[in-house]
Amino acid sequence: MEALKHPTNQKRHCDEFAAAEYLNLKVATMRDWRFHKKGPVYAKFGKSVRYPIESLEKFAAECRVRMAA
Repeated sequence: MEALKHPTNQKRHCDEFAAAEYLNLKVATMRDWRFHKKGPVYAKFGKSVRYPIESLEKFAAECRVRMAA
């Protein structure tokens, strides 16, 4: 997934398809989360939905579950 690298010369946002692939989810899940105001932070540029790569990484980190020992 080359487009999701985050050096300064790479893309900083991705569309819902790349975001769903990054999180290993269905695009329908991303759309449902937006409708219910859940999930990672996103931006709207006109009608286009874009996810900052940083927000996907942060969201994934926040979803981690630690098991009690």
